[in-house]
Amino acid sequence: MDNIISGIRVSQRVVLVTTKETGITLSSSKMLSENWVEKFTVSLDDSEKIERVRISDVLIKEKVSVQDYFKRLIRDIQSPDERTREYASEVLCNFIEFNSAGFDLNLLKSGVESIVKQLRTEKNSDVELKLAEGLFEFVWYGQLQMEEEISLLERLTEIDSFHIWNYMNDEDYMKISKVKQYIEMNKNKWQSRYDNIYKK
Repeated sequence: MDNIISGIRVSQRVVLVTTKETGITLSSSKMLSENWVEKFTVSLDDSEKIERVRISDVLIKEKVSVQDYFKRLIRDIQSPDERTREYASEVLCNFIEFNSAGFDLNLLKSGVESIVKQLRTEKNSDVELKLAEGLFEFVWYGQLQMEEEISLLERLTEIDSFHIWNYMNDEDYMKISKVKQYIEMNKNKWQSRYDNIYKK
């Protein structure tokens, strides 16, 4: 799991010094908006919320399993708190990209189902992008049988999403009739946005 982080180790249980709340560290990083102070991204145990906390303001406890870490990310991408979904979707995308090898496939598939469910209702474009990116990292990893992959791609055509449309706007995917129909049906809606982003 160290592939997905920068700096101090994460996936640790922690206690926040000031509030005594407990949680799991999802990542550690420095941000310009936080004056480049290294902070943990902490997923709180008792609420579907992620907070940014100074390294010095947590007591580090035991390491959590990779399965529990993944389950927490899946919980947090479905949080009613928008900032929490932003943090969780970014970490989840990195997790799927770098940690799919050897991971419990059934648990990964269950997580993918939760991603698909969230994409059906997600209104935050940044979250939508990261969830779509993570979803297709899973598809590209090649763990699915062909029938499973086609079924998943066909279900994605039910989602009104620019990022899904963009990822599926591919020669190989468009060999699937439902995908081709989805791409063509939404071309007028999404093509200009695509051109503005990628053809400047």
